[in-house]
Amino acid sequence: MKKILQLILISVLITSLSGCKKDSIKNLNNISYGSSFGMCVGYCSSSLVITNLKLTFSKSKNAQPTETKTCSKSISEADVDAIKNELNISKISSLPEVIGCPDCADGGAEWISINADGKQYKITYEYGKAPKELEAAVARLKVLKDSFKDCN
Repeated sequence: MKKILQLILISVLITSLSGCKKDSIKNLNNISYGSSFGMCVGYCSSSLVITNLKLTFSKSKNAQPTETKTCSKSISEADVDAIKNELNISKISSLPEVIGCPDCADGGAEWISINADGKQYKITYEYGKAPKELEAAVARLKVLKDSFKDCN
């Protein structure tokens, strides 16, 4: 009887722990993060794309013709997994595509786009005001983006 009770307890524990990953990303195609400022001189738009353990950073000017600079480097699987672990698909899918008034009154806009598990999600929000569901992932993405400060 004691062994049966132990097996039931272990089964319940395993089931509850595996439930924590229920809304996690399983198959990630890419994550993109960026910002833009409409009323700006210089490099006003930037984006960071993570695909296949590769980081690609781009920045562009608003001038005509548009001038874009791009730099790339690798990213570890552990870093990608850390970002994935910060993203809960059910919470992200419940967010509206646009939050607040991005780039109104020259405040700038930020966005995050996730292509995973056969679906595409893109959320755009006011610069510096990531929704709580995205704050941790955006903080990690900003650190990666800042690592390209020397991209000339």
